[in-house]
Amino acid sequence: MSDQGFLERPRAFSYRTSRPTVLSTAASVLHCDRVGLNHLSERYGTPLYVYSASAIRDRVRNFRSAFRQVPHTLCYSVKANPNLHLLKLLAAEGCGFDVVSGGELERVLRASRRSAPRTAFSGVGKTDEEMLLALKARILLFNVESESELWKLAECAGRQRCRAPIALRVNPDVPADTHPYISTGLRQHKFGVPIEQARMLYARAGGIRHLRVAGVSVHIGSQITDVRSFSAAMHRVADLVRELRRDGHEIEFVDAGGGLGISYDSTPHTTDEFRNTIAGYADYILKPLRGLKVHLLAKAVTSWR
Repeated sequence: MSDQGFLERPRAFSYRTSRPTVLSTAASVLHCDRVGLNHLSERYGTPLYVYSASAIRDRVRNFRSAFRQVPHTLCYSVKANPNLHLLKLLAAEGCGFDVVSGGELERVLRASRRSAPRTAFSGVGKTDEEMLLALKARILLFNVESESELWKLAECAGRQRCRAPIALRVNPDVPADTHPYISTGLRQHKFGVPIEQARMLYARAGGIRHLRVAGVSVHIGSQITDVRSFSAAMHRVADLVRELRRDGHEIEFVDAGGGLGISYDSTPHTTDEFRNTIAGYADYILKPLRGLKVHLLAKAVTSWR
């Protein structure tokens, strides 16, 4: 992890010409920030993964600026990269986390136990042991995938004599501009609760003493590069939040799921281009939520390059 603390930094990865010495001639050397990768490979060996801390901080601050209009927590999806040094850096920046297993939660707690109240537990097939671990850590939110998971979580919370904060992951039945194998927001997909059944299940959850209805979650797919895909989903989520509040539920959080996909084209993104992409992404999410006064959980799984 390279971070030299310069206000004006070069591109995260760039070639620089080294100075000639008595023993060597000038050469073009790949650098991460201001550290030559040749020195790192000599010290640590290869293969070696190197990340630019300054670039990551820049990206985090761009996300934070884009969502500054509303209370929000930027949740990094640990499945994207569980490197402990990276998680520690993000925790120090005030980020939250999105985990999909007990192992990922353990890594978050190891990186920073103070991040537990900023962590959402998503994903299917949560075990009793994973739920108990999350309850003991006092995480922010459980994103519940099904009715059976809801009852299992209530049982675990009862054993811990606490209340589990929950959001149902609703399936909004909207398409996402991504590969069909990683699209999860249509009716025929197996993930989440059909949105037309959500109010009934929220009503049942609201009557269970060991559950606390706290939010609504949605996730329409991964590797989404067309940010317009988020708009229709968030409009349906906003309508559901209004209905749930009329039903008497205190909906505090909306988990927007997803996050931006990684661009694999050969053209490097400038800082301005990335900032504009993030601003567009935020705009499509925030417009449907205007006036709802919810705390947004925005996901970051984008490339750090």
